[in-house]
Amino acid sequence: MKIRTLALLTALCCSGLMTGTAQAQGFVFGTAKPEATTPAPANPGARNAKVETAQRLLARMGLLRETPSGMLTPGTLEAIRTFSAQNGLAPTNQVSDTLLNAIRRVIWQTQNWSSGNYKGREKLVDAAGLREAQILLGKLGFNAGPLDGTFGPQTQVATEAFQESQHVTVDGLITATVLMNLRRAVNGVGSSAKDTVRVLNWPDYIEPSVLQDFEKEHHIRVVYDIFSSNDDLQTKLRAGGTPYDVVFPTANAVPAMAAKGLLGKLDKASLKNLSNIDPRVDATLRAWDKDGAYSLPYMWYTVGIAWNPKLTAKAYPGRAMDSLTNVFDPEVARRFQSCGVGVVDSATDVVPLAAMAGGQGKWDGKNSTNAAAQVLDRLAGIVKVIPTDQYIDALANGKICVAIGFSGDAVQAQAKSRGAVEYRVPADGGLLAIDAMAVPANAKNKREAHLFIDYLLRPQVIAKISNTVGYANANLKAGEFMSESVKSNPAVVPSTASLSHSSPIPILSEQDQQDIARIWARFSK
Repeated sequence: MKIRTLALLTALCCSGLMTGTAQAQGFVFGTAKPEATTPAPANPGARNAKVETAQRLLARMGLLRETPSGMLTPGTLEAIRTFSAQNGLAPTNQVSDTLLNAIRRVIWQTQNWSSGNYKGREKLVDAAGLREAQILLGKLGFNAGPLDGTFGPQTQVATEAFQESQHVTVDGLITATVLMNLRRAVNGVGSSAKDTVRVLNWPDYIEPSVLQDFEKEHHIRVVYDIFSSNDDLQTKLRAGGTPYDVVFPTANAVPAMAAKGLLGKLDKASLKNLSNIDPRVDATLRAWDKDGAYSLPYMWYTVGIAWNPKLTAKAYPGRAMDSLTNVFDPEVARRFQSCGVGVVDSATDVVPLAAMAGGQGKWDGKNSTNAAAQVLDRLAGIVKVIPTDQYIDALANGKICVAIGFSGDAVQAQAKSRGAVEYRVPADGGLLAIDAMAVPANAKNKREAHLFIDYLLRPQVIAKISNTVGYANANLKAGEFMSESVKSNPAVVPSTASLSHSSPIPILSEQDQQDIARIWARFSK
């Protein structure tokens, strides 16, 4: 990988379009004649890493609204043409290093990447974490530039190369997940492991020591990646490349994923800790995975309303906050607009709640999607859509004062804000959901996948995760190992009365999903 990293850095340095000096690391975009490079082919059906990188960067600039696929789609070509026209470049229908470097340069100039942010998005760890990441990248043979704790383009390219070497999602930014993976790559079992398990999970949804302890005990390397939504999960499973071995879909997505051939049946006979699962949670899981053939419960949670009492009291004195109307009624939501009102960027969770707010007590397909669409259309320009990996910090830092989202995320925001965030299941309706553990149908390491799942079924292990992520687990014996502040928190384990206001998150038909995607695209634009 050293050779590949140097090649990437050389390509970035030597683009003729890169003039001037970046704002961090003293890294110079040179003016020398660019090396000959092979552009990505203009074949719409060919998946290409350069195309995927271009799509990711163009999406950050708001020029592309589709999931990066690595395929030169019509939308991608149009985004490239738009970018080229805006920046005085010759029209092209190919993705070359020169084009990629031009896009990077514009992003660095316009989106404040030198401080680790783009469009105000706090993705990066702090300066100490950045410096540690730079050191770790160097130990792995990736030249991250000066060890100065600043996020420069050299660090970005080295991070991309590391992510590519792991065959995980490439974004070039050093998040807590990337830093965790770097630490394990240097200090874990690494290349000495004979076996590997590839895990795909939600952001902020694991305790890092659990991965390290599993690696040490089983001498199996864990390659850990994240996804942002159930749609994103399915896209990653369909994308080709190196398959994943363990995934964590929301349980209501399991039937469709199984029907599409994306999930394989579990070998439950190989799971020694299966008896630790709470039968009540397992029975609830069967509302979605009827025979329990494809999934086991990981964490369960509610989808409800979180708020900052100090901020909301100023914006709307005396207002009761445990109601969907605080977000879904435009007149009420407008009162909170000054301090920030939002919904988490998870359409399949928010749209059913919007349908409830629109008078649909029970999900029934077309009527419910129509009701939700009417509710969300009235909120345009008032309610923000908050990306899943920003939701916790946005609440904790007071960037939003009231939002619809996940109970566990609200608990993490409570911890980060030292108790400045409250969460409740809305009195007028919330959702009950389970995130499941499953094995993709095309998994290459099924033995290792089952070992990993069985490890998570240990009470001490799953308790560690609950203590970190703030979600309730499904393990009968985990309570004695959990923090009192977590297991007694009503945001983690709601009262029986609160749960009575919650409906199981609905199973969505293919038509439902298409309608929801259309509604969400219009609402979130």
